[in-house]
Amino acid sequence: MLKPIRSIMFATDLTANCQQALEFTIVTATRFKATIYMLHVIEKLPEHVNERLKDLLGNHDWNKMIDSHKMTAHKSLLGKTSTNALVREAIHDFCKMEGIDDDSGDLQSREIIISDGDIVEDILENAKANNCDMIVLGGHRNLFSKRAVGSTARGVLKSSKIPVTVVPPVTSD
Repeated sequence: MLKPIRSIMFATDLTANCQQALEFTIVTATRFKATIYMLHVIEKLPEHVNERLKDLLGNHDWNKMIDSHKMTAHKSLLGKTSTNALVREAIHDFCKMEGIDDDSGDLQSREIIISDGDIVEDILENAKANNCDMIVLGGHRNLFSKRAVGSTARGVLKSSKIPVTVVPPVTSD
């Protein structure tokens, strides 16, 4: 028997490939009244590259650039959950179809996490730290090709102790 879904880790690289996965996450969270933890990992550069860039830019400009990237990611994640009219419409339609009243269809419970490090490790660690019951990732356009599941999804699928859903993007074909 599957355990109830009370919290979902949605990991995103902030590309269009993740839009369908975001919609799936929101609809699933709405249906189960689950908390969404939205995670964006800023992959760390190898230490020698990191130090070289700090030397070139100077410590102050380097930190300013990193802070700017984190702020942009945070704004993007906030915008995707609060202002995306298509997602809100999809939630409303889903709730109507399932007989869920409008008050419960408004997604209230979400957390935004921005970290820097190894992407697979950070996804798994954050999912565990937040007691997530499921991980949702965006897939590649050709889900049934050899490269449909990227190295991040493959790594998460291989090591996760909780269910992982990889959602392919909608194609215009």
